[in-house]
Amino acid sequence: MVAELDLLVVGDLNPDLILRGEDVRPRFGQVETIVDSADLVIGGSAAIAAVAACRLGLSVGLCAVVGDDRRGETIRSFVEAEGVNTDAVRSDARMPTGLTVILAERDDRAILTSLGTIAALTSGDLAALRDAPARHVHIASYYLMSDAYRSGLAQHLSRFRNAGSTVSLDTNWDPSELWDLADVLAEVDVFLPNEAELRAITRKEMIEEALSSMGAQVPTVAVKLGVRGGAVISNGSVSSVAADRSGYVIDTVGAGDSFDAGFITGVLSGRSAPDSLRLAVAVGTLSTRGSGGTASQPSLDEAAGLAFTT
Repeated sequence: MVAELDLLVVGDLNPDLILRGEDVRPRFGQVETIVDSADLVIGGSAAIAAVAACRLGLSVGLCAVVGDDRRGETIRSFVEAEGVNTDAVRSDARMPTGLTVILAERDDRAILTSLGTIAALTSGDLAALRDAPARHVHIASYYLMSDAYRSGLAQHLSRFRNAGSTVSLDTNWDPSELWDLADVLAEVDVFLPNEAELRAITRKEMIEEALSSMGAQVPTVAVKLGVRGGAVISNGSVSSVAADRSGYVIDTVGAGDSFDAGFITGVLSGRSAPDSLRLAVAVGTLSTRGSGGTASQPSLDEAAGLAFTT
């Protein structure tokens, strides 16, 4: 069966409300604080990665759950307007759509999240997908999902891969800090952690050792190194790319998810792992120049211009 989509992203979809100012720390006692700006934007690692991949020219679908409410309608319309296929986005009337409030100061941020439907994906949602739902399937926000979903994930990833899809995984941070990946890694072609996550999962403090350890388990591992760029190990070969820090950083929300989209786009277009890393770092870097995860995500031409001409 030929997959109709280039990419299916599986995970979370919710609005992010970003409040920005010099001092956005709430004061109880009914004290009112004036903030500089407020933006209601696309949130959820899966949704941010999906939108980034659309802007890079891929045909993209999203598998997620929203509530049967106004927030759910709004956020679904936001991603559809970006070109994301939402046929696999399910509405659940039993709980509200999740919401994240980000209190963003100049050099730091605090995050308040009402989970709602963010973690409501089930193994049944995966079972409803075609054997090859896309050329590539990306799993986002693994540790936010329910135990039941995670326990059944490996068998579905195996089904996708047997039908010809490739698979990537970005776990995000584990709130329990147990870092259990069970048998999922055996069904992953590309692993996309950040530096802190890779160290925690491998229990290796030195990033070189952590990368080597994970590279022995997954064919390709691309790690986000923040302002330092990124590194990749693929079939035992290691390379790194420095980030271009010449632009003004407005917001790093979702930069890692944009990185994921850039790397996947590189792989699907036949680029080598080092060139896919260059594209990923460029996409992640450019995404930081606007408020929220998607406002300044680049086109493929913009990203390639930064990745391959600097």
